[in-house]
Amino acid sequence: MHGAFSALKKDFEKRQDTVKVFIEGGGSKTGLMAIKEGSADVGLSSYEFDLDSVLGSNHGVNQKIVAYDGIVLISHTDNPVLKLNNQQVAGIFSGRYTDWRQVGGYAGRIVPIVRDSNSGTQAFFTEYFKIEKVNPVAVVADENKVIVTRVQENQNAIGYIGFGYFTDSANSLEIAQKDEVDSQFVSATFKNLGSGMYPLKRSLRMYYRDHENPALQAFMTYLQSQDAQLIIQGQGLMPQSINDNLASR
Repeated sequence: MHGAFSALKKDFEKRQDTVKVFIEGGGSKTGLMAIKEGSADVGLSSYEFDLDSVLGSNHGVNQKIVAYDGIVLISHTDNPVLKLNNQQVAGIFSGRYTDWRQVGGYAGRIVPIVRDSNSGTQAFFTEYFKIEKVNPVAVVADENKVIVTRVQENQNAIGYIGFGYFTDSANSLEIAQKDEVDSQFVSATFKNLGSGMYPLKRSLRMYYRDHENPALQAFMTYLQSQDAQLIIQGQGLMPQSINDNLASR
Protein backbone atom coordinates (compact mmCIF):
# COMPACT_ATOMS: atom_id res chain seq x y z
CA MET A 1 0.00 0.00 0.00
CA HIS A 2 2.93 2.29 0.74
CA GLY A 3 4.16 2.01 -2.86
CA ALA A 4 0.76 2.91 -4.31
CA PHE A 5 0.43 5.96 -2.09
CA SER A 6 3.95 7.09 -3.00
CA ALA A 7 2.88 7.05 -6.66
CA LEU A 8 -0.38 8.86 -5.82
CA LYS A 9 1.49 11.49 -3.78
CA LYS A 10 3.85 12.18 -6.68
CA ASP A 11 1.00 12.57 -9.19
CA PHE A 12 -1.15 14.66 -6.82
CA GLU A 13 1.67 17.10 -6.07
CA LYS A 14 2.46 17.38 -9.77
CA ARG A 15 -1.11 18.50 -10.46
CA GLN A 16 -1.16 21.31 -7.91
CA ASP A 17 1.40 23.23 -5.85
CA THR A 18 -0.61 23.99 -2.71
CA VAL A 19 -0.81 20.70 -0.80
CA LYS A 20 2.19 18.54 0.06
CA VAL A 21 1.85 14.91 1.21
CA PHE A 22 4.35 13.31 3.59
CA ILE A 23 4.39 9.53 4.01
CA GLU A 24 5.89 7.51 6.85
CA GLY A 25 5.93 3.73 7.32
CA GLY A 26 5.34 1.65 10.43
CA GLY A 27 2.33 -0.61 9.85
CA SER A 28 -1.44 -0.25 9.96
CA LYS A 29 -1.80 0.17 13.71
CA THR A 30 0.97 2.76 13.77
CA GLY A 31 -1.01 4.87 11.30
CA LEU A 32 -4.23 4.53 13.27
CA MET A 33 -2.54 5.55 16.52
CA ALA A 34 -1.01 8.56 14.75
CA ILE A 35 -4.55 9.67 13.89
CA LYS A 36 -5.59 9.21 17.50
CA GLU A 37 -2.65 11.28 18.72
CA GLY A 38 -3.13 13.97 16.09
CA SER A 39 0.35 13.54 14.61
CA ALA A 40 -1.01 12.61 11.17
CA ASP A 41 -4.02 13.53 9.02
CA VAL A 42 -4.36 10.09 7.40
CA GLY A 43 -3.57 6.58 8.57
CA LEU A 44 -3.19 3.96 5.86
CA SER A 45 -4.36 0.49 6.83
CA SER A 46 -4.58 -2.96 5.27
CA TYR A 47 -6.70 -4.21 8.17
CA GLU A 48 -10.21 -3.25 9.26
CA PHE A 49 -9.90 -2.30 12.91
CA ASP A 50 -12.79 -2.22 15.36
CA LEU A 51 -12.37 1.48 16.00
CA ASP A 52 -14.46 1.59 19.16
CA SER A 53 -12.40 -1.14 20.77
CA VAL A 54 -9.03 0.35 19.73
CA LEU A 55 -9.76 4.06 20.18
CA GLY A 56 -12.66 4.06 22.62
CA SER A 57 -16.09 5.59 22.10
CA ASN A 58 -16.53 9.05 20.59
CA HIS A 59 -13.21 8.72 18.76
CA GLY A 60 -14.35 10.83 15.80
CA VAL A 61 -12.28 8.84 13.30
CA ASN A 62 -13.72 8.16 9.85
CA GLN A 63 -12.66 5.52 7.35
CA LYS A 64 -12.75 5.12 3.59
CA ILE A 65 -11.93 2.11 1.41
CA VAL A 66 -9.51 3.16 -1.31
CA ALA A 67 -8.67 -0.13 -3.02
CA TYR A 68 -8.60 -3.90 -2.64
CA ASP A 69 -5.60 -6.16 -2.39
CA GLY A 70 -4.81 -9.84 -1.99
CA ILE A 71 -2.30 -11.59 0.24
CA VAL A 72 -0.01 -13.96 -1.62
CA LEU A 73 1.92 -16.86 -0.10
CA ILE A 74 5.36 -17.02 -1.69
CA SER A 75 8.21 -19.53 -1.65
CA HIS A 76 11.54 -20.04 -3.40
CA THR A 77 11.35 -20.88 -7.11
CA ASP A 78 13.16 -24.19 -6.48
CA ASN A 79 10.59 -25.33 -3.92
CA PRO A 80 8.38 -28.09 -5.42
CA VAL A 81 5.44 -27.36 -3.08
CA LEU A 82 3.03 -25.28 -5.17
CA LYS A 83 -0.19 -25.50 -3.14
CA LEU A 84 -1.16 -25.63 0.53
CA ASN A 85 -4.48 -26.16 2.29
CA ASN A 86 -5.55 -24.08 5.29
CA GLN A 87 -4.40 -26.63 7.85
CA GLN A 88 -0.94 -26.78 6.27
CA VAL A 89 -0.59 -23.00 6.17
CA ALA A 90 -1.64 -22.69 9.81
CA GLY A 91 0.71 -25.54 10.75
CA ILE A 92 3.68 -23.90 9.04
CA PHE A 93 3.23 -20.47 10.61
CA SER A 94 2.30 -21.75 14.07
CA GLY A 95 5.30 -24.10 14.19
CA ARG A 96 3.36 -27.37 14.10
CA TYR A 97 5.07 -28.23 10.79
CA THR A 98 8.82 -27.62 10.80
CA ASP A 99 10.08 -29.62 7.81
CA TRP A 100 8.97 -29.36 4.18
CA ARG A 101 8.54 -33.16 4.04
CA GLN A 102 5.49 -32.75 6.29
CA VAL A 103 3.67 -30.84 3.52
CA GLY A 104 4.87 -32.82 0.52
CA GLY A 105 8.22 -31.20 -0.20
CA TYR A 106 11.90 -32.06 0.01
CA ALA A 107 13.62 -32.46 3.37
CA GLY A 108 14.56 -29.10 4.83
CA ARG A 109 13.72 -26.93 7.82
CA ILE A 110 10.85 -24.58 7.03
CA VAL A 111 11.77 -20.92 7.54
CA PRO A 112 8.53 -18.91 7.98
CA ILE A 113 8.79 -15.16 7.48
CA VAL A 114 6.14 -12.94 9.04
CA ARG A 115 5.34 -9.26 9.49
CA ASP A 116 5.63 -7.38 12.77
CA SER A 117 2.82 -7.00 15.29
CA ASN A 118 1.77 -3.56 13.96
CA SER A 119 1.15 -4.93 10.48
CA GLY A 120 -2.37 -5.13 9.12
CA THR A 121 -1.21 -7.89 6.78
CA GLN A 122 -0.05 -9.91 9.78
CA ALA A 123 -3.38 -9.39 11.58
CA PHE A 124 -5.45 -10.34 8.53
CA PHE A 125 -3.34 -13.41 7.76
CA THR A 126 -3.32 -14.89 11.26
CA GLU A 127 -7.03 -14.19 11.73
CA TYR A 128 -7.97 -15.85 8.44
CA PHE A 129 -5.94 -19.01 9.08
CA LYS A 130 -6.91 -19.11 12.78
CA ILE A 131 -3.31 -18.90 13.96
CA GLU A 132 -3.49 -18.08 17.66
CA LYS A 133 0.26 -17.87 18.19
CA VAL A 134 2.90 -17.38 15.51
CA ASN A 135 5.93 -19.65 15.58
CA PRO A 136 8.39 -17.90 17.94
CA VAL A 137 11.34 -18.75 15.68
CA ALA A 138 9.73 -17.12 12.62
CA VAL A 139 11.76 -14.39 10.95
CA VAL A 140 10.12 -10.96 11.36
CA ALA A 141 10.27 -8.48 8.47
CA ASP A 142 8.95 -4.93 8.53
CA GLU A 143 8.22 -4.60 4.80
CA ASN A 144 6.83 -6.67 1.94
CA LYS A 145 9.97 -6.10 -0.11
CA VAL A 146 12.12 -7.54 2.68
CA ILE A 147 10.04 -10.73 2.68
CA VAL A 148 10.47 -11.09 -1.09
CA THR A 149 14.25 -10.73 -0.72
CA ARG A 150 14.44 -13.23 2.14
CA VAL A 151 12.47 -15.81 0.14
CA GLN A 152 14.66 -15.29 -2.91
CA GLU A 153 17.75 -15.95 -0.80
CA ASN A 154 16.56 -19.06 1.05
CA GLN A 155 15.19 -22.20 -0.64
CA ASN A 156 13.39 -23.21 2.57
CA ALA A 157 11.71 -19.86 3.24
CA ILE A 158 8.02 -19.06 2.96
CA GLY A 159 6.27 -15.75 3.54
CA TYR A 160 3.22 -13.71 2.62
CA ILE A 161 3.04 -10.34 0.90
CA GLY A 162 0.57 -7.92 -0.64
CA PHE A 163 -0.51 -8.83 -4.19
CA GLY A 164 1.02 -5.65 -5.58
CA TYR A 165 4.50 -6.70 -4.42
CA PHE A 166 4.55 -10.08 -6.13
CA THR A 167 7.03 -10.72 -8.95
CA ASP A 168 8.11 -13.82 -10.87
CA SER A 169 11.22 -14.00 -8.68
CA ALA A 170 9.26 -16.24 -6.30
CA ASN A 171 6.58 -18.93 -6.46
CA SER A 172 3.00 -17.86 -5.82
CA LEU A 173 1.37 -20.72 -3.94
CA GLU A 174 -2.19 -21.81 -4.66
CA ILE A 175 -4.40 -21.94 -1.57
CA ALA A 176 -7.70 -23.57 -0.78
CA GLN A 177 -10.78 -21.59 -1.78
CA LYS A 178 -12.54 -22.80 1.36
CA ASP A 179 -11.52 -24.37 4.66
CA GLU A 180 -12.51 -27.85 3.53
CA VAL A 181 -10.46 -30.96 2.76
CA ASP A 182 -11.78 -31.27 -0.82
CA SER A 183 -11.74 -27.54 -1.53
CA GLN A 184 -10.62 -26.25 -4.92
CA PHE A 185 -7.18 -24.64 -5.00
CA VAL A 186 -6.90 -21.17 -6.55
CA SER A 187 -4.04 -18.87 -7.45
CA ALA A 188 -3.72 -15.17 -6.70
CA THR A 189 -4.58 -13.42 -9.95
CA PHE A 190 -6.32 -10.14 -10.65
CA LYS A 191 -9.22 -12.05 -12.18
CA ASN A 192 -9.61 -14.40 -9.20
CA LEU A 193 -9.45 -11.49 -6.77
CA GLY A 194 -12.10 -9.59 -8.67
CA SER A 195 -14.44 -12.55 -8.96
CA GLY A 196 -14.08 -13.41 -5.27
CA MET A 197 -12.63 -16.87 -6.00
CA TYR A 198 -9.37 -16.08 -4.23
CA PRO A 199 -10.18 -15.89 -0.51
CA LEU A 200 -7.32 -13.74 0.81
CA LYS A 201 -8.81 -10.49 -0.42
CA ARG A 202 -8.79 -7.45 1.84
CA SER A 203 -9.75 -3.81 1.71
CA LEU A 204 -7.13 -1.08 1.89
CA ARG A 205 -8.45 1.93 3.72
CA MET A 206 -7.74 5.36 5.07
CA TYR A 207 -8.50 6.44 8.62
CA TYR A 208 -8.82 10.16 9.17
CA ARG A 209 -10.39 12.99 11.13
CA ASP A 210 -12.15 15.43 8.86
CA HIS A 211 -12.23 18.76 10.67
CA GLU A 212 -13.03 20.61 7.46
CA ASN A 213 -9.39 20.20 6.48
CA PRO A 214 -9.20 21.63 2.92
CA ALA A 215 -5.88 19.90 2.18
CA LEU A 216 -7.28 16.51 3.17
CA GLN A 217 -10.49 17.13 1.24
CA ALA A 218 -8.49 18.03 -1.87
CA PHE A 219 -6.49 14.80 -1.66
CA MET A 220 -9.58 12.67 -1.11
CA THR A 221 -11.29 14.28 -4.09
CA TYR A 222 -8.20 13.48 -6.16
CA LEU A 223 -8.39 9.81 -5.08
CA GLN A 224 -11.79 9.56 -6.78
CA SER A 225 -10.39 10.73 -10.12
CA GLN A 226 -9.79 8.41 -13.05
CA ASP A 227 -6.09 9.28 -13.01
CA ALA A 228 -5.76 8.15 -9.40
CA GLN A 229 -7.74 4.97 -10.09
CA LEU A 230 -5.40 4.11 -12.98
CA ILE A 231 -2.36 4.61 -10.75
CA ILE A 232 -3.86 2.34 -8.10
CA GLN A 233 -4.50 -0.35 -10.72
CA GLY A 234 -0.99 0.12 -12.12
CA GLN A 235 0.40 -0.69 -8.68
CA GLY A 236 -1.21 -4.14 -8.76
CA LEU A 237 -4.23 -3.16 -6.65
CA MET A 238 -7.93 -3.21 -7.47
CA PRO A 239 -9.51 0.26 -7.37
CA GLN A 240 -12.78 0.63 -5.50
CA SER A 241 -14.63 1.44 -8.72
CA ILE A 242 -13.54 -1.78 -10.47
CA ASN A 243 -14.43 -3.90 -7.45
CA ASP A 244 -17.90 -2.34 -7.30
CA ASN A 245 -18.46 -3.10 -10.98
CA LEU A 246 -17.36 -6.72 -10.59
CA ALA A 247 -19.46 -7.20 -7.47
CA SER A 248 -22.58 -5.96 -9.22
CA ARG A 249 -22.35 -8.47 -12.06
